[in-house]
Amino acid sequence: MGTKLKSSRKFTVILIIMSIVIPAFFMMNQYWNWYVSSETVEENASHEVIVSEDFLRTFLDAGYILYNTENGTEKDPEEVKTVLRQNGAKMSSYERIYPFLDYRVKDENGKDIAKSTADSERNVTETNLSSFALGMVITYDEYGGIDVQIKEGNYKAEQSVTFREVIGEYDDSEWGVETYTEDTGEWVSIYLEKPKNRTYIYAMTEENLQGYIDAYGYTGYYATEAMTNLVIIMVLVVAVLAWLLPALPVWQLKETRILRAPLEIVTVLFLITVEILDNNLWWIANRAMGTPDFADFLIWTVVFAVTFWAATCLRQVYTLGVGAYLKERTLCVRYWKYIQRAWIYVTGKIKGWIHYCYHFMDRIDLSQRNNRTIFKIVAVNFIVLALICTMWVGGIFLLVIYSGVLFWLLQKYFNELQQKYRILLRATGEIAKGNLDVEITEDLGIFSPFKQEIQKIQTGFKKAVDEEVKSQRMKTELITNVSHDLKTPLTAIITYVNLLKDEKDEEKRKDYIEVLERKSLRLKVLIEDLFEVSKASSKNVTLNIVDVDVVNLFKQVKLELEDKIAAADLDFRCTYPDEKVSALLDSQKTYRVFENLLVNIVKYAMPHTRVYIEIAREGEEAVIRTKNVSALELNFNTEEIMERFVRGDASRNTEGSGLGLAIVKSFVELQKGKFKIETEADLFKVEVRF
Repeated sequence: MGTKLKSSRKFTVILIIMSIVIPAFFMMNQYWNWYVSSETVEENASHEVIVSEDFLRTFLDAGYILYNTENGTEKDPEEVKTVLRQNGAKMSSYERIYPFLDYRVKDENGKDIAKSTADSERNVTETNLSSFALGMVITYDEYGGIDVQIKEGNYKAEQSVTFREVIGEYDDSEWGVETYTEDTGEWVSIYLEKPKNRTYIYAMTEENLQGYIDAYGYTGYYATEAMTNLVIIMVLVVAVLAWLLPALPVWQLKETRILRAPLEIVTVLFLITVEILDNNLWWIANRAMGTPDFADFLIWTVVFAVTFWAATCLRQVYTLGVGAYLKERTLCVRYWKYIQRAWIYVTGKIKGWIHYCYHFMDRIDLSQRNNRTIFKIVAVNFIVLALICTMWVGGIFLLVIYSGVLFWLLQKYFNELQQKYRILLRATGEIAKGNLDVEITEDLGIFSPFKQEIQKIQTGFKKAVDEEVKSQRMKTELITNVSHDLKTPLTAIITYVNLLKDEKDEEKRKDYIEVLERKSLRLKVLIEDLFEVSKASSKNVTLNIVDVDVVNLFKQVKLELEDKIAAADLDFRCTYPDEKVSALLDSQKTYRVFENLLVNIVKYAMPHTRVYIEIAREGEEAVIRTKNVSALELNFNTEEIMERFVRGDASRNTEGSGLGLAIVKSFVELQKGKFKIETEADLFKVEVRF
């Protein structure tokens, strides 16, 4: 009996060894096939890099960088550095490709502006691009228009197609930043100049192109689908053997401590083995150019041994039963009481930290530069994500937990921010209604600086109202109309904010948000127009007088408003002189004059009618006349219609501020011009003389 038992144990050991060793030899037998197929994968990866939008966009970015950093440029070097620093991603892409790039820059006369030879020691020209693995010529005309010609490369056709898409989607505004000027206390927009009258010749040798792809084209190595699938199949085969072999009558395996390992340890060790194998599968098969050695045998033996061991441990669920297995083989159940205590302690610490961070955010002063505060927030987030990234597969679960906590924190912060915003909005609404004594007693947190500003606005409004008492008629009209036009969008905003708070339907919430955006933009336009006409009335406007072609400027304005004109269904009949009509004017203010006149016509002209525009020179004057049929009865005083907040639509149902013609009158008179309105029955006539 003892001899039979001993023979059974030997046979069991042989079965275990065969279940591990045979799959290991089978995997090594596939090395050469994997190596050959991985070469194709690598070639495809290189192809994807060379024809990708990111790779080709780098050459357009290089044009901007080279143009704005070349000697003799009129751009302020400090401003250029500021823009380049703010566009770190583009600069990084350029700096990565620069060491591998041969280029030459020429002006419109063919004169060399700059050149580089990378490490190939070749002087690149349009005539020798055939000696490079990649060659292209990018030309910018006098207006900055781009023309690209791919002269050399294995994928010229694909690159040409992709380049057209890149050019079509290229956004020049990305080369701009908003910077705060402490001297003036204002935010200023800075943009790089678009390359003009330049030809850029770019080339890369075979060695440099491959070097760039190897360094930055892709990271890690690619395992073919066949490699991955075979590994999964063999792991499953070994696991199935570990479950089925103990059912054999001759199976004799003593249950040692290693086979009673807790579920958590078994799971972690198996997942670590799988993760390491997954990250190094390509390297394993290609380490020795497709030829396996003893090290490969050890690798696969360890992988399948861990798999067999893990499956054998988990098989005790079948032998012990689920309840007994969880009780005896899991650390979580065994030490649940201690885990609960640790969880309460850790969550308490996390809540305290979140509470601190929450109120730290709430104490930010928006009136000051907060680069250091932003850096702290980003640094903490970076540290958390970096720790999560080091945990391989487990990091995904931690990332889910972290995202949930972050969502809860932001939701709570946003809700409180909304409440404070509503308090602020309610106060501004009261001010808009004329209640200048409204007080904000609540703590507004991050909006506290606005509380002080509202108090300043209240003081300013009271002073303005006291001064306006001197002119009863103007005071009455101004207060009445400002209150109406400000209250309408503000009331709508308050209403829809309240609806948005209680609304559960996602589609209705989107509709409410669209209305809020429209009403807030309406309020913004109204306030901007009010400031515009106030500055003009107080003569607090700086004019930039230049020689303006009146006809061309009017055509430009009309072209910009072509969509609105078409939507209003109006037939414009324009009469322009044969000779050039010019005047010494401020082009921006004159543009606004023409824009307001045309917008006024589009709003109030009767649809399906003709609008007559005439521009002429009469003596030393440039004259612009417009005539249109009004959709409303013209029963107003033509002098009053040019005052602030006066509309031809007495019911004030149209989307207007009542400032359009007042701005026209102010800007015309500021430029020593004359503005006149006449009505004849339903015919509305305007004449401007410069």
